[in-house]
Amino acid sequence: MFRSFFQNRTWFLWAWVGSVLILWVTWYKVQLDVRINEWFGSFYDMIQKALSEPGSTTFEAYMAELSTFFWIAALYVAIAVVLDFFIKHFIFRWRTAM
Repeated sequence: MFRSFFQNRTWFLWAWVGSVLILWVTWYKVQLDVRINEWFGSFYDMIQKALSEPGSTTFEAYMAELSTFFWIAALYVAIAVVLDFFIKHFIFRWRTAM
């Protein structure tokens, strides 16, 4: 099963480069998860500060935090969709090789 895909020159790019790409992009998605988690911390700290001290947070700071989340989330969704498509195509190539 593995030999027909990973040791065949015909499937070299799909087998090895595809595997490395899948692992690297999955690692990058984890990094984006970490950034989203950090954003939650800073955003809710800002909300808590705004509720405890009225006037301490500006609307621009609030919108900047939301904008930061939007860009992180948009990148995450785009990468997740493309990675899911690539993994399905990778599995199709693996099955073809078998």
